[in-house]
Amino acid sequence: MIQKNGRITFAQFMQMCLYSPRGGFYYSRENRISNHFGTSPTSHPVFGALIARQLEQMWRLLGDPPVFHVIEVGSGDGALALSIVEACRRMAPRLAQALYYVAADYQPCWLQSPDHTSGWGYGTEALMNPKREDTILGIQRVQTEGLRPFQNVIGCILCNELIDNFPVHRFAIQDGRVKEVFVTLEGGNLAEVLDEPSTPRIEKRLASLGLFLPEGYRGEVNLAMEDWTSQLTRTLDRGFVLTIDYGQLATDLYSPQNSQGTLVCYNRHVVSSDPYQDIGQQDITAQVDFTSLMRLGNRHGLTTVGYALQSQFLKNLGFSSFLDALQTQGLSAARMELGRMAIMSLVNPDEYGGFKVLGHAKGDGLGIGLLGFENQGP
Repeated sequence: MIQKNGRITFAQFMQMCLYSPRGGFYYSRENRISNHFGTSPTSHPVFGALIARQLEQMWRLLGDPPVFHVIEVGSGDGALALSIVEACRRMAPRLAQALYYVAADYQPCWLQSPDHTSGWGYGTEALMNPKREDTILGIQRVQTEGLRPFQNVIGCILCNELIDNFPVHRFAIQDGRVKEVFVTLEGGNLAEVLDEPSTPRIEKRLASLGLFLPEGYRGEVNLAMEDWTSQLTRTLDRGFVLTIDYGQLATDLYSPQNSQGTLVCYNRHVVSSDPYQDIGQQDITAQVDFTSLMRLGNRHGLTTVGYALQSQFLKNLGFSSFLDALQTQGLSAARMELGRMAIMSLVNPDEYGGFKVLGHAKGDGLGIGLLGFENQGP
C-alpha cells in the first residue's frame, strides 16, 4: 500500500500490522497471546469469577430476563469466557440457565486447539439464538470484526484489553500546530514524515479536551472509538458495557510524562517502542483515553455508571474471599504461594490492578449501585 500510495497514516499501518489476513499479528496462529504478554484472565480464573459476580447483579437489575447475552469482543483464547461460564455454573446457577455467552474475535484461535474452529457462526440468527448443541461448554464462538452482526442485545457487552489495540493516529506538535505522523518508504526502509492531518477529527478531538500541548509533544488519538461507541448503542437494547483496559483520563494521558506518546509493542514478553520492527510478529498498543470514551458513549446514548481501578473494582466484588479460599484447598506451600501471587497480580497497582474499569448502561434506571463501582474512583 505504501508503494502504491506513497505514504499511509500510522492508523492504516497499525491496522495492517495487527489485522491484515496476510500476515497480521492477530491472524497468525503462531501469535497466541500468552506467548507475547500476560492478561488478567490468563493470570488466574478468579478474575472471571469476580466478573461473573458483577454479571449476576446486572442480570438481576434487568429483571432476571430468561435470556441474558454476554458478548465478549476480543475473546482471544477463551480464557475469560471459560472462567466466567464455569463460575456462573458454580455460584449463580439461575444466571447460568439464562446465560448465552458469545465469544467474538477476529481469528478463531480458541480453546488451545485449531480443531475447535468449525463451530464459528456468521448469520445473525445463529449468533443471537444459538442452539445449545452448537456451543462449546455453553459458549458460542463467533468470528467477526465488531458488533455489527449482533442486534437487540439484552445483557452485557464485555471488552477486556480490546480498545488499546484499536489503530491510532499519531501526531506531533510542530511550530505550534498539530501535524500527523505518516509512514513512508525511504531507501527501502520504513520512515515517518509529518504533514497536515489526514482528517480534521484529530485536531477536533484534541481541542475538545482543552489541553495545552507544548512544542515537540507527540501522542496518539484513537478515532476508532467513535465508530465503536456507535456500534455499542446500535447493538444494545437494554443492558451494560464493561470496558477493562489500561489507560488514563485525558489530563493524565496527555501529560508531560507521556510527551512521546504511550505506544508500546510486545513480542514474546519483550517490550519495545518501535512499531517498525518485527512487523506482524509483535502486538502494538496505545493507552486508552477514558475521558473521550466516556464522552463518546454519552453522545451515542449510553450513560456512564462507573469508573474505577481494576484493583478497587475486584475488591468491591469480593476479591478477599477468593484469596482466603486458598487456605482451604489443601495445596502444598509452594502451590499456595504460586496461587497467591497470581491472584494478587490482579490487584497489584504495578500489574493488572492499575488497569481501569469503565461501566456504561443503556436503559432507564440501570447502573445505579453496581457492586464493582462502590467507593469508585481511581
